[in-house]
Amino acid sequence: MASLGIFFVGVAAVGVFLPGIPTVGPLLLASVFLTKSSPALERRLIRNPFFAGYLHYLDGTKELSPKAKLSSIALMWLSIGISCVVLHFSGQGRWWLLSIVILAGLIGTVFIWRFGRKPAE
Repeated sequence: MASLGIFFVGVAAVGVFLPGIPTVGPLLLASVFLTKSSPALERRLIRNPFFAGYLHYLDGTKELSPKAKLSSIALMWLSIGISCVVLHFSGQGRWWLLSIVILAGLIGTVFIWRFGRKPAE
C-alpha cells in the first residue's frame, strides 16, 4: 500500500507541472494509501511545502474559487472532447464507451462544482 501511495505522490508531482494531469485526486489517493500503510510517510506528505498550496482543498478548510472551478471543468471537458474524438477516429469509439466517458465527465462536473461547499445550516 505504501508503494501505491508513493506512486500517486509522483503522479501528483508531475501534475503540478503538466496541464491535463490531475494533482488533487492523486494526492487524495496517496493520502489514503499512506494513512493505512505508513502514517509517518503520510505526515511527511502533509508537511511537504511542495504540496502546501493544495492541502487547504484536501482538508476542506478552503473552498475552490468559482474561477478555479470553471477552469477545472473547462479543461476536463476539453480532455473529454479530445478523448472522444480520438476514440471515434481510431475505430474504438463504440457508443457505450463514449457514453461512459461523457457520463464520467458529467459526474466529475457535479463533483467539482459542489467541492468544498459549506453545508447549509
